[in-house]
Amino acid sequence: MSKELAIITNTGKLHKIISRVGDINALAFRTLDEKSLTEIGDWMPEVNRAVAAFNKQNSQTTASLMQLNMIDAGPYRALRQILAQVEKKRSALKEVLYKLQLKKINYQELVEKVEKSEGLEKEKLIIKKNKMGSDIVDSQGHVEAALKELGALKRRYEEICKNKNIPENWSEEDFENGEIEHHIKSIFRNAIRDRMQGGHNMGTMEYMEQYGINPITAYALVDQYIGEIRMLMQKEGKAPDIQSHYSFYERMYNTFKNEYKKAMKNLGLDNIVHADFLMKENK
Repeated sequence: MSKELAIITNTGKLHKIISRVGDINALAFRTLDEKSLTEIGDWMPEVNRAVAAFNKQNSQTTASLMQLNMIDAGPYRALRQILAQVEKKRSALKEVLYKLQLKKINYQELVEKVEKSEGLEKEKLIIKKNKMGSDIVDSQGHVEAALKELGALKRRYEEICKNKNIPENWSEEDFENGEIEHHIKSIFRNAIRDRMQGGHNMGTMEYMEQYGINPITAYALVDQYIGEIRMLMQKEGKAPDIQSHYSFYERMYNTFKNEYKKAMKNLGLDNIVHADFLMKENK
């Protein structure tokens, strides 16, 4: 037998080197005692209570003011974002619920097997049962967190519909009709950011031309707006709030809302939306 093979086959000695199993103290805690374990265990009910406040991906504040505001230049876009989140969470929730139902059945089967078993086989089944029971209980918290997020999304959806005068049974055509507003406001939001960085962005300029807006005119208006804000701050000591941005976007939308028709004409299009190929409510 070669030297290398002898080393590989001498598993007893190697086992003592690579494993702690032979160390009689390996399973003993070296720092924690009964008092410490009791203290930590007694704290777990508070952990269980408090974790329920943090067991979702984002706070409602973050979801409302950051996830929605990043894309919202029109109410239908905000609704679309909400519905996309709902679909994602609902799909994940479906998977969790079906797996949870199967786990509950498997748990009951293990309970029955434990009652009929004995010896080491019974001990193994008890461990499996306890692990599965723990998994089931932990899953309940995730299910509740997902349902909380769905409930909060529902409220945001309803509030936007109410405050933005969205029809109760709004349609795909309504959404399409709101797209021009979204894109024009997004164009000028991007343009302000470009100028605050001291430049002109090729992507923003292409975006402008796609909606029939002359980039030179658009950036000049943005520069004029930024100058007005700075003048108010320097000469009058005023600090305009975010509402000035919203008002500027609205003004730009009203100024350029029909310019896309010139881009359409240049492309040879009669319409950008064809109602006969949009979703219709079943009557």
